[in-house]
Amino acid sequence: MQTAAATSLNKNLSVSQTLQAACENHPALAPLIDHFSALYTTRAELIEGLADKLAHDKNCPPPSISKKRLQHGVALLSESDLSWAVHYYPEIEADIFPYLEDIGSLRPHVTKFREACSLGTLSLEKLLNAVLHSNESELLGSAEKSDIPPESLLFITQQILSCALGAYVIVHKEVLSDLFWREGYCPVCGSFPDISTLQRPDADQSEFLAGGGGKKMMHCSVCAHEWHFRRGTCPACNNDEAGAIHYFHVEDRPAERVEYCEKCSSYLNNIDLRNTTATPELSAAPLTLLHLDMQAAQNKLVPLTRNIWNTF
Repeated sequence: MQTAAATSLNKNLSVSQTLQAACENHPALAPLIDHFSALYTTRAELIEGLADKLAHDKNCPPPSISKKRLQHGVALLSESDLSWAVHYYPEIEADIFPYLEDIGSLRPHVTKFREACSLGTLSLEKLLNAVLHSNESELLGSAEKSDIPPESLLFITQQILSCALGAYVIVHKEVLSDLFWREGYCPVCGSFPDISTLQRPDADQSEFLAGGGGKKMMHCSVCAHEWHFRRGTCPACNNDEAGAIHYFHVEDRPAERVEYCEKCSSYLNNIDLRNTTATPELSAAPLTLLHLDMQAAQNKLVPLTRNIWNTF
């Protein structure tokens, strides 16, 4: 366990550093991680650039915060219109679609997506809103029209949405960091997390208190917002009974673990930052924990957020 003095040595890793470290720690997974490396690195750079533009975009409304709605578990963008995000699609497509096409069997589906959007077969605005608002019927209808498997259409759309909303969260980070929220889904976009962390103690804590820390933070799978969540509660079914959350880790990697609920069999991978000296880039970190996803699948657990690499 780290002391407060050790926290000054902690280093924040970039996307490329996060993926490189994972390849070194898990050589067997290196080919798969390398396959996604260019996509994640490019996406991070794109989001930073979009944030600079979004900060001056008058067509993008700032967060409308209602404490009452938040107390009732209503995410900020739950009824929002994403027409502003469509404006950035050409830039997003140009930057990340070449890397999406490199992901094995996804290539023909990316090609069909491009064609369907250009021909108007797909309404990008409706599709983005369908993913944001979990409108399964709209998503399935779009998949049928475009002849793209629903899971592939969802993944491609999520990549677009992640870029737009990731920039949105950066622009409004100060306001969003003060939200009071108790749900297991994101207070900004309503999506489930793709990873959680246990935080190190604050640097100004006494040495006695520094042995604790462990505040649990969730990382949104779509917009990358982070929020505090109760450690003993399942984010999927809200089971908060004593001993509700169980966990396991692979040998020699105690900082990386699977947290799961026996009641609903859902799981979420977790990184205990108290046992590390480097903080990974959390948008890329879920990919680096594929070894945990494999073990979770063997134990018949279901990922809280399905992704292209954790669905077996």
